[in-house]
Amino acid sequence: MDCLVKEPMNLLQSIDPAYVFSGFCVGSLVGLTGVGGGSLMTPVLILVFGVHPVAAVGTDLLYAAATKTIATVVHGLGGTIDWKIVARLASGSLPSTALTVWILSHFDMGAAGHLVPTWGGALGNGDHDRAAPLADRSPQRPP
Repeated sequence: MDCLVKEPMNLLQSIDPAYVFSGFCVGSLVGLTGVGGGSLMTPVLILVFGVHPVAAVGTDLLYAAATKTIATVVHGLGGTIDWKIVARLASGSLPSTALTVWILSHFDMGAAGHLVPTWGGALGNGDHDRAAPLADRSPQRPP
């Protein structure tokens, strides 16, 4: 019974330096280039750390939502947002997002696995054949 009781781990012991280093590198690249962090961090999570692609995308989306919410408040309070441009961008992106969700809702989930590589190929991403085996990985479980 004693083997089931573990000592609580403090915060510093739970931090993996490899994740910290990856985050630092991606953050630096985002700061230097303006490229979105998701286009950099999601592949790192999948290819370097073996995180399941769905979990990598979901994790990155949650992190991006939190950081973008804070950035929106800061820029909004600072008066650095051009709301006319926001309205123009939203007038195209919101309807197209709703249309895409509606179209995808008409496919069964079994077909969804075939749509992503097909769309990737249609968009000129020739790496979908090499990336497909990654989708079969099981999610990484914490130790």
